Amino acid sequence: MIKNILSALRQARIDNELQEILTEGNRTRESANTIREFLLKVLQEDIDGKEKFNDEILQEAAELIEELGPGAFYWMADIAVQMTVLAQCALRDIPTNVEAELGKDASAAEIVKCVVVI
Repeated sequence: MIKNILSALRQARIDNELQEILTEGNRTRESANTIREFLLKVLQEDIDGKEKFNDEILQEAAELIEELGPGAFYWMADIAVQMTVLAQCALRDIPTNVEAELGKDASAAEIVKCVVVI
């Protein structure tokens, strides 16, 4: 009987830990998607010729950092670094996995979606 109780408690603890891992994974995926969507919005505003650093996009950026914390800012900086490395490779005619996956005619949005993997 005690073994059954201990086994049930152990199973409940394992189930709880698994649920926490899954919840954290979902939260991370949602955060990543939010960041990618923001980057795509900034890209579209640039394509559309909207004013840079307009009040609306700055407010959205502030809300994003408030919601997701400094990790969001770091992740965006890391994405900028990846994009810079891609540009450097393109300038030097060095093939990349992005080029292999998307081809030479990929749009900027397609590249963001490829680089910001969720």
